[in-house]
Amino acid sequence: MNYSELLEIFTSSLILTNQVSNFLNKNYERLDDKNKLRHRILYRMKSTSTTIFHILTQNIDNQNLVDFSSAAILTRSIIESYKTFYYLTSEADIDENEFKFRFLIFEAYDIFEREEMIRGLKAGQIEAVIDFKELEEQLDELKNSINNNNFYKQIKINNEENKRYEDIRHKSLFSCTFKSSVVQMNGCFIKHKDVLLKRFIEINPGYEQYKEKIQKRYGFLYKYLSNFVHISPYSISQPSNTISIDDFKKVILPIIFYLNIANEDILDAFPELEEEIQVQTNYPDIFKGLDKFVEFLRCEIN
Repeated sequence: MNYSELLEIFTSSLILTNQVSNFLNKNYERLDDKNKLRHRILYRMKSTSTTIFHILTQNIDNQNLVDFSSAAILTRSIIESYKTFYYLTSEADIDENEFKFRFLIFEAYDIFEREEMIRGLKAGQIEAVIDFKELEEQLDELKNSINNNNFYKQIKINNEENKRYEDIRHKSLFSCTFKSSVVQMNGCFIKHKDVLLKRFIEINPGYEQYKEKIQKRYGFLYKYLSNFVHISPYSISQPSNTISIDDFKKVILPIIFYLNIANEDILDAFPELEEEIQVQTNYPDIFKGLDKFVEFLRCEIN
């Protein structure tokens, strides 16, 4: 697979994502809360992916002049966006009360973060008091909503289903230790590697036995992208003329994967849209890209 072929698959993924996003936008007022949230996150994923595409096609005749570092940085944000998308809207076997609980905790995380920003940016200034008052009112409302949430009422039961919330279930609601646990997990009590593994196995049944190797391969990819997010000797020393097709695959293939599993999550909820779009018939190139990403994750799996 060469650079032009990769870009063609990327183009197909963006066209499909635009169709799905436009459908949600057109029907936004009739969507339930979960699909409104999906629309907002998908829009961000689409916008970021479009920016990456522009970066990668800026010098189409000479790929060695591409601003590869910027593309790699933005690619990691796609991975993190889908983690939130999946955790708040799409994970299988999670009932409505738990989804609502997750979203309430995510809202709390947003307020905790804003509090910290105000402390840092407005320390000692009188207007900070007003800002804090407004946030405290929002937190009071959230606290009531969380306390009344049926899933939260059961969360202190020590069983496997609630194990992922172990860091917060034994702490007083909105205490310093509770806040610290929520902030540490960025409001989502799941890790990107777990999201990738679950979705990979759902799409490719039978690969459960290889999950450890798949996680390690994903860990390599995430570390590779992190070299560009957090300036490293590797990212500084890599001359543009050493960027290979394999490097571009590490940027483009994950974007294709995460865009299209987000699209799939949405299409599952709107069969009429799936019938209209007919992804398998009209976007065959996308499946080539998905197969290549699967091949990458299965590397050295015998």
